[in-house]
Amino acid sequence: MTGKLIALNIRALFSRMFLKNRSKKKRNPVIIVLIILLTLYVIGALMGLFGVTFYQLNKPLFSMGLGWFYFSLAGIGIFAFCFIGSIFAAQAQLFNARDNELLLSLPIKPRDILIGRLASLLLLEYVFAAFIALPAFVAWVTLQPVAAVSVVFFIIAVLVLPLAALSFASFFAWLIALITSRLHNKNIVTLVFSLIFMGLYFFVFSNLTGHMNQLIQNGEKIATAVRESLFPAYHLGIAVAQGNILSFLIFLLCIIAPFVIMVLILSANFVKIATMNRGAARIKYTEKALKVSGVRSAFISKELRHFWSNPMYILNSSLGGAFMLVGAVVLVINRSLVLNYLDHFNTAGLSLSPAALVCMALSTISALNFVSAPSVSLEGKNLWIAKSLPVLPIDILMAKVDMHLAVCGIPAAVSALICAAALRVTAVEFLLIIAVPVLMNLLMALFGVVINLQFPKFDWINELQPIKQSVSVMLTMFGAMALVAGLIILYALVLSPVFQIEGYLAICAALFAVLSGIMYRYLRKGGSRRFEALNN
Repeated sequence: MTGKLIALNIRALFSRMFLKNRSKKKRNPVIIVLIILLTLYVIGALMGLFGVTFYQLNKPLFSMGLGWFYFSLAGIGIFAFCFIGSIFAAQAQLFNARDNELLLSLPIKPRDILIGRLASLLLLEYVFAAFIALPAFVAWVTLQPVAAVSVVFFIIAVLVLPLAALSFASFFAWLIALITSRLHNKNIVTLVFSLIFMGLYFFVFSNLTGHMNQLIQNGEKIATAVRESLFPAYHLGIAVAQGNILSFLIFLLCIIAPFVIMVLILSANFVKIATMNRGAARIKYTEKALKVSGVRSAFISKELRHFWSNPMYILNSSLGGAFMLVGAVVLVINRSLVLNYLDHFNTAGLSLSPAALVCMALSTISALNFVSAPSVSLEGKNLWIAKSLPVLPIDILMAKVDMHLAVCGIPAAVSALICAAALRVTAVEFLLIIAVPVLMNLLMALFGVVINLQFPKFDWINELQPIKQSVSVMLTMFGAMALVAGLIILYALVLSPVFQIEGYLAICAALFAVLSGIMYRYLRKGGSRRFEALNN
């Protein structure tokens, strides 16, 4: 039974993208190839990033006699990456799983349920650990002499480090669940925590080169601080670098002890944790006049309420709008940034105005927003409700388009206005800065719904699957990025001698408008028939 629970949890935690759906139809081989290519790209990008980092750190640290610090850094990186990558998965699997009470009602031991959930989380952490451990290991064995005992210690350390990360991730997941259990708007807290972790992620990786230079220049001081404050990391480094058995045993004790304590605590309290339902804050009813709205307005309100109630939906599909607003504010504060970027384009032989560069940037960021792409799939088991209402399918579909425009189009328009005011553009440039990004958002909104109608995913276990792992999201995002990249490359390599950039941007705006018109017409006819034929 334990093995079946482990397999079930792994299947729930990881995407079922390569499996058959409920209709037993095999996926299109082209889609499978695209998914494989995307997976390989992500793996290659992360491996390459960490590989370059460890190759740059290896020789300087070993030449300073700080070889142990190299392995300490690898251990710290593995722990941090596993912790950040699994904390929200731990919250969902251990404390907010919807099937906890169902499983407890079956003749299954609570301990087996807990082991199944922890095993799936541990497998996830091993995936995260591999992104750092493999590049660190390859850089080490190719640049330095290696002893067999050190290799054994390194491999064992990589296998046990996720245990400590899982212990701390479970503890912080419990804190988040405890904080949010009594809050009415608990999604706000989850969103704030997610933004904090995401901000730390972007801060670290955006300054990675500076951090490495500082690490190399001040290696001895930082190593001393690690030796004095991070006791387990120091003994990990000594154990692997020198083959010190005593340090390795101390490291294992520091790593395994928290995991054992965590398992014992969770085992003793799992029934209470799994059935914990403290309830949200009580809301006092206040009588208000009933407001009447049109069909489209009612559906738009429903879509927006669903969107704002799901932090993961917000974080994964619409951060481009936030980036545009932040970029516009930065432009107001420091206009020289745009001028510096213009120098690179002018050096490459492209004559771009500041307005044209901003217009291109806003359009590119708009291509990263895919709010509408999973919107049909998110109907899930409630699809029959929307289909049974006495409304036209086009009203339901266009409400999803309008939701995308409200969430992403408004920030694009506001950012364009701020940028236009900061750059003091001409009338023609003003129209282009407004029109091109807004039309790009309109195209994205329509394109997402059209693609989702062709590749709906109703057999999801939780909403993260259609939001993060569906074919429609992948095709929408990469299709839009390919369109924008293709238009930029076409101008840079072919059409720059023929058109001024302003004229070319006007052609792009017209193209976006024509494509949007074609998709809108499809939604009114073929798309509406397709929606009526959908079956979940």
